[in-house]
Amino acid sequence: MLRTFIQMTAMILTLEASFFLIKTNLGLSVKTIVELSTPYFDYHEEILRNLAKQTVDTQVGLFLLLLSLTLQMGNALWPLRYKDFCIDWYGILASFIFCTLVLAISYLYTYCRSKKLFSQCMQIIKQRHSPKKQCNITLQDS
Repeated sequence: MLRTFIQMTAMILTLEASFFLIKTNLGLSVKTIVELSTPYFDYHEEILRNLAKQTVDTQVGLFLLLLSLTLQMGNALWPLRYKDFCIDWYGILASFIFCTLVLAISYLYTYCRSKKLFSQCMQIIKQRHSPKKQCNITLQDS
C-alpha cells in the first residue's frame, strides 16, 4: 500500500505542478501574442519571436508531461512480478533511444510550429499597420 501511495502521489503532484506552470502560457493566442509584443507605435520582432517560441514550447512540454503521466500510471497499475525487480540493460538502452527520438521530434516540431505561429502574428501586425483610407476633411471659410 505504501508503495502505491508514493507512486500515485508522485504522478498526481507532477500533473498538478505542470498545471500551475503552464496554465498562463496556454492562454496565449495569436492575438494575445501580438498585443503583448506590439507597443503603441511599433512592434518588436524579437519579442514576438520569443513569445511564439514560448507558447509552442509550453504546448510540447504539456504533451510530454501527459505522456510521462500515462507511462507512470501504466507502470503503477501493471502487476509486479518477481523478475521485475532486476535491471534489464536492453530496456534501459531502448528507453534512451526512444527518448532521444522523442526529443529530436519535439525540437523539430517546436522549430516548425513556432515559425508558423510567428508568421501568423506578422500577418496580423501587417494588417494592423497597413495604410488605411484617410478621410479628407475640408474646412470652408465662412
